Amino acid sequence: MHISQLHPTFLLLLATIITTHALPTPSETSVNLIYQFPNTTWIENLAVRRNGDILCTSLSAAAIFLVNPFEHTEERVLQFVAGNGVLGITEIGDDIFVAVTSQVNLMTSEAAAGSAAAWRIDMKAWSSGRENFVTLLANLTQIGLPDGIVSLPSRPTTILIADAAKGLVWKLDTLSGNYTIVIEDDILHSSNPFLPLGVDGLHVIDEYLYFTNLGDNILCRIAIDKHGNATDEIELVATMPFPDDFALAQDGTAYVVGANQLYRVSPDGVVVVLAGGINDTTLEGVTSAQFGRTREDAGVLYMGTNGGLLAPVNGRLIGGQILAIDIEQFI
Repeated sequence: MHISQLHPTFLLLLATIITTHALPTPSETSVNLIYQFPNTTWIENLAVRRNGDILCTSLSAAAIFLVNPFEHTEERVLQFVAGNGVLGITEIGDDIFVAVTSQVNLMTSEAAAGSAAAWRIDMKAWSSGRENFVTLLANLTQIGLPDGIVSLPSRPTTILIADAAKGLVWKLDTLSGNYTIVIEDDILHSSNPFLPLGVDGLHVIDEYLYFTNLGDNILCRIAIDKHGNATDEIELVATMPFPDDFALAQDGTAYVVGANQLYRVSPDGVVVVLAGGINDTTLEGVTSAQFGRTREDAGVLYMGTNGGLLAPVNGRLIGGQILAIDIEQFI
C-alpha cells in the first residue's frame, strides 16, 4: 500500500531531474512514460509476464489492467465488483498469477473486516479467449489488509502475504485454499500513529524474505526455509522515508519506491536516491516496481503510481502511470 504522506523530517536531496522518452530503447538518464491511465486511477502493484506485458492492479478501479510497454497500449483483463480494490499480485506458474483484493477506503487505507480474498488468474486461458480464466482461491477473512504477496521459489503454489494492518506475514496454499500465520514479530507492525500500516512489500531471494515496513520507514530481511518459516532473527537492512514496494536484483540490491522517489539500497544497506524527490512530480505517488523480463528490457525497472491521488504535489493530480528507467546506467 502506498501512502504519499510527507513530513519534513524525511526530506532528502533530489537525485536526477528527469524527462520522458519511449521504450523499448529508453534514454539512459530519464524516467520514461510508458502509459498514463485516466485521473483517479490508482495503480497499486505490478507483475511482468514472460512475454513482457505488465499486469497492473488498481485499488481505485477494482481491476487488473495489461500494459504492453513496447506498444504503449492498455486493456482491461479483469473487473472486480466495485469497491474490491486489487493489491498484490505474483506469478505461481507459467503465466498463472494470484492477486489479492480487499474493500479499502482509499482516504484512510482501512479495509473492511473480512473482505480480503485471493484469486487465481490464468493468463494463458485469457489470451486464448476463454471466459473461465479466474478462480476464487480463498476468502481471507482473518487477514486485515493484504498487500504485497510473493510465491516461494521452491514451492511456487505457496505464497506469502503481507498483512499491513495486523503486522503479520501469512502463508497461503493456493492448491487447498488454506492459510495460516507464518511470521509474526513486532518489527512487522507500524509504530507510527499517523501511518498505521506495517509490513508492505515482499520479495524472496537466496533463502531470504525481504520486506518493507511503510509506517516505520525500514527495509528488512529474514532467513526462511522452503516452507516460508523463519530460521533466524530479522535483520534491519536500511531506513528511508515511506518505503513501499521494491524489486530485487540477483546480487541483493533493492530498488525501493516511496515518497515520490526511487531508492537503490545496496546489500550492505547504503541508500542512494536515483530519481524523483519528495516534492518532485516525476515519480508522484509511486507505489510499485518490477524488472522487465525480455531481452529488450531486462535492465529496465518499471514503476506504477497512483498519480498523487492522496497527496498531490502542488495540487497536481493526474492518472496513475506506468514509468520505466534504465537501471543499468547506475551499475
